[in-house]
Amino acid sequence: MAKFQLPLPIIPDELLQEIFLRSSAKAVGRCMCLNKFWYRQLRQPETCIHHMRRQKVLDQHVLFHVGYSLLLMGSDSLYIVNAASGEEVNVQHPFGVGIHGWFRIVGVSNGNICFKFSRERDDTRLLVWNPTTQCSREISDPHRDHGRSFFPVYGFGHVLNSDAYTVIHMCKRDIADAYVFFSRYCSRHFTWFHCVDCLPGVEKIDPNSVFNNGQAYWITGTGDSYATPKSVLCYSVEDESFSEVSIPVGAIYTIHNLLTHKEKVALLAHTHNEFGYVAAIWHLNEDANGNRILEQYCRFASRSIRENPILFVDENLLLLVNNSKERELLVNYKYRELVLTEYDIEHGTRNLLVRRAWRYPETPHPITVRSTLKYFAGMFPV
Repeated sequence: MAKFQLPLPIIPDELLQEIFLRSSAKAVGRCMCLNKFWYRQLRQPETCIHHMRRQKVLDQHVLFHVGYSLLLMGSDSLYIVNAASGEEVNVQHPFGVGIHGWFRIVGVSNGNICFKFSRERDDTRLLVWNPTTQCSREISDPHRDHGRSFFPVYGFGHVLNSDAYTVIHMCKRDIADAYVFFSRYCSRHFTWFHCVDCLPGVEKIDPNSVFNNGQAYWITGTGDSYATPKSVLCYSVEDESFSEVSIPVGAIYTIHNLLTHKEKVALLAHTHNEFGYVAAIWHLNEDANGNRILEQYCRFASRSIRENPILFVDENLLLLVNNSKERELLVNYKYRELVLTEYDIEHGTRNLLVRRAWRYPETPHPITVRSTLKYFAGMFPV
């Protein structure tokens, strides 16, 4: 007896595209494995870019790099926490560093994570990895070629409206140098481009960076121990040029961080005064003449100098991380507590998402949360 089969329905391309845009990165990745036609269609840069923009609205996550101490090399871990539910997932990084190795996160962009790592002490490399597709690319580290150098900083992000990414490296070959050595890696050309001397007068650049709309940002420092913030340094990948925006006197607080809000770069400044812990967020805007300036967006009371805002879940909901709570249970037994809180700027209310403690009983050295970055799963190539 012949089997009766209904013909497969023909789904319009527009409807199929919308289905993929609403699906998770993991589901799209499975569809890419079905056949060559779907792989080519879903691998298009335009599809990856549109899918990432949709996921940034639907899917908010935070990536934590957690380490025990410098004496326990090779023991660090990665965690991804859902910013809406607090659900936590342990991430197995793609390289084995061993007991003599180490790694740190350079940056996160469009679902790709850039690491600097070493398997044997100072033998450093860079690696770009996509946790969703499990694809990775190893890149040479220009800092290793300089021998002894000072103040190495990096930046990582995608070129605007493209699936190509850029890795930036800067350092001083001598602590007294008036110039900075600059290098840029392009994923399309698989090579580094170098500029011997640039940025005259820049004393030190903070290693933490933000990449937004094809531009990388850092905070520069001056004064004793370079503790006084001076300006926000910007590098445009498209124009291959630098610019600086001075930090106003009113924004010079004790601790400064860079984050993004409403598609803008924002400077977070917080300190302690006679009224308690105070935090302020300054947006990087343009004035009537087209010049970039920092303008105060809001102020709010903080509970601790270490309660760091790391991302905006929406226009008013701010995610706070506090990893400064170190407690001692016994003489040689310590643990580090991490608290993840949602803070509503408009209503001044808080909602606890995650409270987690890491410990290592064989050593008195406490856990350290080395970095906290916002993360969105994506299908971008490495």
